[in-house]
Amino acid sequence: MSKGKKWFGSFKRSNAKPNHSIKNSKEDLNTGEQKEGQKKRTADKFFVRKRRQPNFFISIFVTTVRMFLLLLILLGFAGFGAVIGIGKAYLDSTPELDVVQIQDQSETSFIYDKYGNLITEYYGYENRIWASVDEMPETLKKAFIAIEDLRFEVHNGIDIKRIFGSVIHNLSNESVQGASTITQQLIKNTILTPEVTYKRKIQEMYLAIQLEKRYSKDQILEAYLNTIWLGGSNYGVKAAAKDYFGKELNELTLRECAMLAGITRNPWRYDPRANTYTRDKTEWTYDRTNLVLRTMYENGFITEAEYEEAKIDEADYNNNPVYIVEKPATNDYPMKYFIEYVIADVRNRIMELEGWEGDEGRRKADQYIYSGGLHIYTTLDPDIQQAVEEAVYSYNNLPRFANSAHKINSKGVEQPQAAAVVIDQHTGELQAIVGGKQPPTGKRQFNRAFDARLSLGSTIKPLSVYGPFIEAGYPGGIIIENIPAPMDGWIVDGKPSHPRNYGGGGYTGPTTVRRGIAKSLNVVAGRIVVERIGTEYSIDKLIELGLNPNHMPEGPSGLALGTDGNNMIEVAGAYAAIANKGIYQEPISFTKVLDKNGNEIINTQKDQVTRQVFKESTAFILTDWMRDVVNGGTATVRIKNKNGQNINVAGKTGTNSDFRGVYFAGFTPYYTATVWLGHDDYAPQFVSGTTGGKFAAPLFKNIMDRLHEDLENKDFYDSVPDDVVRFTVCGVSGKRPNGQLCSSDLNNHGLVTEWFPKDAIPGPDEVCDMHVQIEACPYSGKIPSPYCPQEHRTKAAAILLPKNSPYRKLSDAELAKYLPGAVKNLDKLSSLDYSNPNDRPYFCPLHTKEWYEGEQQRETISAQAIDLIAQVKANMANPEYSPLLTKEQTDKLNKAIAKLEEALENGKIELPEKPIKEESIEKLPIFDASLVQTEMENLAKLDKAIFTAIEKELEKLKQTPEPNEPANDDNQNSSNSNENNNEDSNDNN
Repeated sequence: MSKGKKWFGSFKRSNAKPNHSIKNSKEDLNTGEQKEGQKKRTADKFFVRKRRQPNFFISIFVTTVRMFLLLLILLGFAGFGAVIGIGKAYLDSTPELDVVQIQDQSETSFIYDKYGNLITEYYGYENRIWASVDEMPETLKKAFIAIEDLRFEVHNGIDIKRIFGSVIHNLSNESVQGASTITQQLIKNTILTPEVTYKRKIQEMYLAIQLEKRYSKDQILEAYLNTIWLGGSNYGVKAAAKDYFGKELNELTLRECAMLAGITRNPWRYDPRANTYTRDKTEWTYDRTNLVLRTMYENGFITEAEYEEAKIDEADYNNNPVYIVEKPATNDYPMKYFIEYVIADVRNRIMELEGWEGDEGRRKADQYIYSGGLHIYTTLDPDIQQAVEEAVYSYNNLPRFANSAHKINSKGVEQPQAAAVVIDQHTGELQAIVGGKQPPTGKRQFNRAFDARLSLGSTIKPLSVYGPFIEAGYPGGIIIENIPAPMDGWIVDGKPSHPRNYGGGGYTGPTTVRRGIAKSLNVVAGRIVVERIGTEYSIDKLIELGLNPNHMPEGPSGLALGTDGNNMIEVAGAYAAIANKGIYQEPISFTKVLDKNGNEIINTQKDQVTRQVFKESTAFILTDWMRDVVNGGTATVRIKNKNGQNINVAGKTGTNSDFRGVYFAGFTPYYTATVWLGHDDYAPQFVSGTTGGKFAAPLFKNIMDRLHEDLENKDFYDSVPDDVVRFTVCGVSGKRPNGQLCSSDLNNHGLVTEWFPKDAIPGPDEVCDMHVQIEACPYSGKIPSPYCPQEHRTKAAAILLPKNSPYRKLSDAELAKYLPGAVKNLDKLSSLDYSNPNDRPYFCPLHTKEWYEGEQQRETISAQAIDLIAQVKANMANPEYSPLLTKEQTDKLNKAIAKLEEALENGKIELPEKPIKEESIEKLPIFDASLVQTEMENLAKLDKAIFTAIEKELEKLKQTPEPNEPANDDNQNSSNSNENNNEDSNDNN
């Protein structure tokens, strides 16, 4: 790794004469009036008016002093040899001119976002941005030369004239005047110690001469202007210009250049910010600035017009103030959680590159990052980072603690905490990292996304269980025994045991793996790990997915239930592999690092670990299952863009044991994200019922809604992978269906159609061996009891348990509950005795003796009722009765018939298409003969009343002569007499 500075690339030994460009420009300015003025000033300096002779006593005193000085000189010669010896000793102990110490100065590093925009400058105590001499304005260089080393261009590293002038000044004044040249100051600031001794001064001069012999004036000036301290944390003119004026070097005015040069003598006193905003001592800065400008003018570096325009009005400083940035540059930076992870990531890479180890290695790497002038190009997307920060910081759907005292932890940090990570699964580039529920208030605060190992809970299952299960080719089939039966590899207290499903229940017998992941069934996950894929294979896949090998779960519980912890960035990378069609790409927080000379020293895109962990078919099927998780599984997540369009999403919830934290990890076709909420101390519990689906999944949705506002929905896959097919298997054995037996399972296990990798389809010889044909009652799905009618019996499929079946570990009652109709052997079926209470659970519990007797009564009374109905309908249809049957009478009869027919149907149900589960019906309804008897009596009474009346009416009609019937006179008279009587009678009525 290069340690060279930019300026030192051209800092080579040279025999050429010093560059006199600045001197020449100075001479060009000394023309006409300026030269005349300069001559006058020189004369004023070296020539004085002749004075009158002093009196006699004064002459005696002066002569005495002179003689004393002469004596001192003579005595000095006596010790000259000793002085020479001391000087030689000083020079012999002078360190070598190590230019590395000059060039190896702390330089500010720069951190950029994924688009190449500067996010922040990063430095330690010294904020230094190296500038080449060509970047520095001539006026800036002249300002420093004028005030610090007027003869810089002509001396050989030391200025003899200035040394003697300084000695005379120091002898005759209380104040001390320095004689160091720019070259000497550079040596002092970079190679020697700051001690003030003759030894250090002699060594400084010696090294300055050596440096001047080897390097040009421009190179020395460049180094000097990049290493001087200019107040605060500013080292070098470029950092100071940005800090005080907010400008680049090429934007500085003459006045600002002079002000920077004036700081050098005493950075504390002449600090323009402190004098402007803190001390109210702007005159200190302005007077010093004017002194620099006057010196530049007097020595011909600027014209009189330039001087007059640039100088500050000493009568009223407010007339032409210099704008100073109020707030100083700090080594603080935004988006701390992400930036500090980047710094840690770069540090680890540098340590690996350099072979540095331990605390000393970390110290070296950290120092190199904040002082090496590096250019670090991150993967951070500022818009995404800010969106995630806003989502996390504003999220208020927080779980409650069982003990409210846990809202503040022992360190005074508000709880619960939260964290989130977003990664682009297509590149492995981290887009956002938020390591806490609140914005960080300082540097290097606890970053939960990276510094903590958080328990995933069931969020680990796609990585450690279901992904490996698919990849291994569905070993044992896709139907899992979700029952409370011991597992040989699941040991608790030295004995085989089994995990509990959430809430302690949820046992569903034969269960598909799709349902297992959607409902987060722990028994399904545990059985896959210990009985189907094995812990070693599961761990191998976790390591391939980028989880730290040193933090692997211990035992099957950690693999199946996520009881151990991993950092969130690793988990995000693992989930991104699922979203990226099974291809793992190492999560990267930066793409490259350049040294200060622009040389690329790290390129993560070239070095990024990439591998195919899962086949595309595996990722496709796993993604499809995980979509069920967020659509009616343990969570409901609906991500929408600004147009209200749903965005495809898949994921998995996680709840730590005993409600100690909640997790969610998932992805869309665009991004993968992980979120966590919990307590920093882990031990405090949330209230019962706290789940990842209720609290972590909504935070995931809040984040993803913001990220997908302007994105259109698209499918995870353009098409189904070639090696994935739909295939149908038995819903109990998971094997190929055995003819019609599996589909005629009276307990409704039936068939299951699922996505299969082609190489996982059961072979022709893998046919269901659990379903056998028996006679069964379709109402209960069990062996017919003696009271099951023959017409109700059917040929159906019973379940015969294989010898190694986990169901054999259940009690008979548990077996009847979780796998109704299953038997351990066929002989058992033939030897079952209905009268034996122990065998009764195998028989139909619905067709009872009471039901049977009721049906016998139904048969007997139905014949009577049918005869009655037939009789009534015959009367109604009788041509003799019907003309006299009123509508009201007809309605009454029909209604009574309907009631009787309805009574005949009481307690009668249709033969079911599928067995009636015991949970939905306790017994078949019993026929109530009394209802039929009552309705028969009602109908018979109504029939008798109506048709008896009609018969009487018919009898009357028969006795009445027809109107056109011939008759004799007697009869006629008699008839007329009757009519009259009838009329009278009618009138009376």
